[in-house]
Amino acid sequence: MGFGVKVSLTKKTYVIQRRVSSGDRSVSEGKKPSSVLKVKVGNVSDFPSIDQAREAARQLVQTMIATKRNPNRIKRETEASELTISEVFAQYRQHLLGRSKPAKPNTLNVLNKAENRLKEWEALRVKDLTGNEILRKFDEIASRARTAAEQTFRWINVAVKHAIEIEAGNAQTQQRPPTLSYNPFNILKVQKKFRTRSELEDSYRAKGVRNPLSPKDTLGRFLTALHKKRSFNRLGCDYLLLTILLGARKEETASLCWREHLSVEEAKTSSYVDLEKRIIRFYDTKNRNDHELPICDAVKRILEDRRDIVQEAETRQERLKWVFPARSKRSKVGHYSDSKSLREYLCVEADIVKLGMHDLRRTFGRVAEELTSYAVVKRLLNHRNTTDPTERYAEPDQERVFEALQRIELHMLMTAPKLYNALLASKNYPPLSE
Repeated sequence: MGFGVKVSLTKKTYVIQRRVSSGDRSVSEGKKPSSVLKVKVGNVSDFPSIDQAREAARQLVQTMIATKRNPNRIKRETEASELTISEVFAQYRQHLLGRSKPAKPNTLNVLNKAENRLKEWEALRVKDLTGNEILRKFDEIASRARTAAEQTFRWINVAVKHAIEIEAGNAQTQQRPPTLSYNPFNILKVQKKFRTRSELEDSYRAKGVRNPLSPKDTLGRFLTALHKKRSFNRLGCDYLLLTILLGARKEETASLCWREHLSVEEAKTSSYVDLEKRIIRFYDTKNRNDHELPICDAVKRILEDRRDIVQEAETRQERLKWVFPARSKRSKVGHYSDSKSLREYLCVEADIVKLGMHDLRRTFGRVAEELTSYAVVKRLLNHRNTTDPTERYAEPDQERVFEALQRIELHMLMTAPKLYNALLASKNYPPLSE
């Protein structure tokens, strides 16, 4: 019994060992039964001197005498109840990075913004937050930006929920009650602070956030303006054109590589164009699935021209791989990424009030809905509903997907005859009157 050093192959550890009584008398012997507790004080390297290690050991002994338990186990049991807001965010961030498919940079960026909005709470323990304080903070942020408030509190809610689940597992393993079991942020759902889907849609319409182009007027004007600008800004215009014809997300189109410039291993974790097989493959999309589309005729023409342009203009191997290389050779990502000024110019030329990048995808969805089935639209947009078992039985085959995508491509391009003729006019596609 006493203070000592445990030596292993890799380190030396101070330990304290002491016999303590359980506090209950033995019925047969009339004595208090006792047990030996062996407790780690800390690594030898953690203490500047042995005197400090002895002092730490004495404090542990006092806890052992008072509680009849291992002080380190008591500490582990209380850690969850002592979690601060900052620690909850850190724990959840680690979870996002440690998953089989780690969270994307954009997800982590949004999480960081949420944490920053709650900066004044970083040292507060979760268990100390009251419902009134949470409601007050929500209203404070919402008064400036409602969407930011909802996003912030959805993140902290799910982070605390994750901490509660981790603690429940630890408590079960250690055969003790959990020390963190209530999520104080549930008050926001109880008080219905988050907008419903219909309320969000009303808000989007009021703000003019969603502006898909109409095949009856604005789509044709936009594509015509794009065609005129294409001879001056081929890179940006081809990027926008490919995005709308594929119904892709902005980062999906921007990050496309040429398959022939990727190794077998690189191709497994990259988005690429394979002109020989006539497929485009988007890697690890928003729903964490890979998404593959056939290359239809106009897109094929655009990509063949792009390959020639890239091969003529680029000499550095690291830039040759991109379908849309960045304008600046000092670009960190290597590929084209910002079309804002180009879109603003095209909107002025086409007399369109506003057009976001995601509006191009919404335009594709609007046209697709008119021309093909719901199942095919979902397939083309790479939307998944894991709770719908019918979806597994209604998966359209590749030939049907190609035919639908070809119809959508033609329908959009026919709204701008000059662009249609530049891309498609041939014996297979009679030219349109301009």
